[in-house]
Amino acid sequence: MGEEILRCIAELRFGDRVEVDWWDHSSREMRLTPRGKRKPQLFDVPPVHSIGWFFGVAGEETKHIVLTRDIFVWPSIGDFDVDAIAILVSVTKDVRVVAPSQMDPKFMALLKTAWERGQVCIVKRGKRLRLIAI
Repeated sequence: MGEEILRCIAELRFGDRVEVDWWDHSSREMRLTPRGKRKPQLFDVPPVHSIGWFFGVAGEETKHIVLTRDIFVWPSIGDFDVDAIAILVSVTKDVRVVAPSQMDPKFMALLKTAWERGQVCIVKRGKRLRLIAI
């Protein structure tokens, strides 16, 4: 992992709109057959381009960049549900800030507090991660 990636992640702030290029290691291989070619091309690690709001870095042993794509607000109980992705820092190729946070400051404060006090469970692995808002 390059020093430039670490520097960029350190400069991100909660709510920044970011794009992350990374390699998905959840699949062993992917076969694509381009038009006009008979043999499939093999990719052992497919590239991914993700866009979302930066929420922070999670994980005690293995660090993840957490981006949210959708934020569902439950006004009657003050809770939020988020559609999020956790990207391993070690497989990150590039991080770009598209725009600094443009969230309403009151909304962002409530969301950040919920994030800092909450827990997330990765269903496939059953591990709990401590959340850290930056």
